Amino acid sequence: MSEQDEKSQEGAVNSQHQTIMQGGKIEEFADALGRFCRVEGWKKLKDENGESFRTLRHYVEAKPPFGAGYSGKAGMEKIEAYLSLNPRVKDFFQHCHASCLSELAQEEGVSPAVVSKREWDDVKGARLAKIIEANPEEVYIEKAAAYIEDKERVKPAPRPTDEYSPIRMSYRPTHTYSFAQKLKDSVSEEDLGVLIDALKSPDLGDLIEFEKYYNIGLSALNRAKSDSGWGSSSLKAPEEYQGRMPKIKLSKWLDDEQGHSQLSLCDESGQIVTVGMSKAGSVKGLSFS
Repeated sequence: MSEQDEKSQEGAVNSQHQTIMQGGKIEEFADALGRFCRVEGWKKLKDENGESFRTLRHYVEAKPPFGAGYSGKAGMEKIEAYLSLNPRVKDFFQHCHASCLSELAQEEGVSPAVVSKREWDDVKGARLAKIIEANPEEVYIEKAAAYIEDKERVKPAPRPTDEYSPIRMSYRPTHTYSFAQKLKDSVSEEDLGVLIDALKSPDLGDLIEFEKYYNIGLSALNRAKSDSGWGSSSLKAPEEYQGRMPKIKLSKWLDDEQGHSQLSLCDESGQIVTVGMSKAGSVKGLSFS
């Protein structure tokens, strides 16, 4: 590396150091810490005694303006909170911390776990150090390399969970009463009543079709109750409707209007919202009046 490149890198490390010390701006903090760890920036800075920092932990705990100023376990937790939105940098930071412990342990001829417990009262650090000691060529090295090359795939966001958990059970003719008990344990008396009525109804096919549109309307109503509102206009349900929940048994179709179907979602107090639907089954509008 040329003298000019060294000065450029030194300036970059100092800039990253300033951002890490200040904290607060999460995206900028994560980017600075990631770049700092890539070039092992702690080795390029001096502590209060004028010597290079031996480990990432020593830099992190050292008081400003020499180090980052995140002391002890609380400091580690604060850094990981900053990095919670950037798992790539978080993994790489942990890798660098554990690698430093492993190097320090080799110098002293002791276990990385011993060094971790002595240097930093952090269970996660000790666990990582033990893993790297057992398999240093594979554990976290792959993630570190992927981060340096910017090739690691971003994990997809988890799918939203349904408001109600599905009931998973199977029925066998020889276990009728056991099945009935499972139903009683899993379904409210009110819902069981609706279920029994549905089993007896000669119009079960029509009820299934109605249920499909009811759930579409219910989903639109729930979005209208949320902070973001429903539709492109972000329509929000009036305050007096927030605590009301429709029931499928009380809801009904209204007369068609201009070729569109209208579904009235109701509870015991009456109508909550009129849901306008197209023939394709999409919601065209909500009316709380």
